[in-house]
Amino acid sequence: MARKRRTKASPELLSRNVEVTSFSARMGIRAEHPRGGEPLIETGPWLELRGRLDAPVKEVSDVLISMFPEDKVRVGTRQPVSVGSIIALKPEMSVVLTWAHRDFDRLWSFALSRRLGFAYLCFTTPRYGKALVVSASFSTEAED
Repeated sequence: MARKRRTKASPELLSRNVEVTSFSARMGIRAEHPRGGEPLIETGPWLELRGRLDAPVKEVSDVLISMFPEDKVRVGTRQPVSVGSIIALKPEMSVVLTWAHRDFDRLWSFALSRRLGFAYLCFTTPRYGKALVVSASFSTEAED
């Protein structure tokens, strides 16, 4: 007798507006000597936004969005495809996003001009404190 195939249901997507309450910007430099390779120096900026969700997710309302640039941005391999991840849900929702350098520079200047007031996140339902971020946007006004 043939087994019935289970069809995978599409993951449920949640969306939240975030009111950005503060940000911090960092620059770092480090030396690295990979095994069997040439020594190199890596530099890079890092931007962190803190805020509050417009509706709690599993009783959590505070959010930390960490962003940094990559030379080659990769799309997540799991379904649905993603632009970032939620890596922890407690004590605050911790989101990590990577950007292409050019786009990150625009976001960096947007934050430093103190005009970045809101974010919009669309993500899968968190499971064991982790989820995939499908889309993110940042603006001066909250999205409807």
